[in-house]
Amino acid sequence: MSEPETPRVAVVGDVVHRPAQAWTPTVHALLRHLRASGIAGVPEPLGIDGDVETVRLLPGDAGPACWPHQASERGLASAARLLRRVHDVSRGWQPPAGAGWAHPPAASTDGQTHVICHGDPGPWNMTWADGEATGLFDWDLAYPGPPLDDVAYALEYFAPFRDDAEAVRWHGFAAPPDRRRRISVFARAYGLTSTDGLVDAVIARQEATIAYAASLAERGIEPQVTWVGGGHLDVLAARVAWSRANRGLVE
Repeated sequence: MSEPETPRVAVVGDVVHRPAQAWTPTVHALLRHLRASGIAGVPEPLGIDGDVETVRLLPGDAGPACWPHQASERGLASAARLLRRVHDVSRGWQPPAGAGWAHPPAASTDGQTHVICHGDPGPWNMTWADGEATGLFDWDLAYPGPPLDDVAYALEYFAPFRDDAEAVRWHGFAAPPDRRRRISVFARAYGLTSTDGLVDAVIARQEATIAYAASLAERGIEPQVTWVGGGHLDVLAARVAWSRANRGLVE
């Protein structure tokens, strides 16, 4: 699974009530841009009232119900295409004056043009219908950065970079997955011409996730405060160690 669950969200009818942060107005501006540009599969922002934001609930399976959908190559490829669409539409968008983000904009080290990264594009943050990804929600951790950041984050869970027992128990597979093939399918559907460097990118993104979570916790942001207090950074560090020790399964 992605991280320990912390109750932070309430759904009333088709409206989602979530904690608002200092950067929520920027995220709402981004969502309005994406929707105005033809991306219906992101939440419609409804408003901010004090420390609560409201957005429209996206239809489809989500959360733990995502895993059987993403286990098929059809579902896998659809998620990659969805991520590419939102990246393409975000490219060149100018955030409003005074924009804020959960994380500082990420520097590009290889000449990649920045997009607005979702920041947490795991299968549980996608909606699914008929075996395909149809929407992407929970944009709290969005930030300007190179698209490979999101691709690498997604691949950790879609490949997945987990041992066989965990892949079968938690990730919806009937048998241990062919991780190399799944990385190739995702990369091709996203539009990459090669898988070279992707394993290193995943490991780097795993390490960045630890730093991001620690930073948010230090700033008093939930649920990261709870996660760090509960030892979740040790879990994340163990995942990095697994990825380094099992490169032969994924490249």
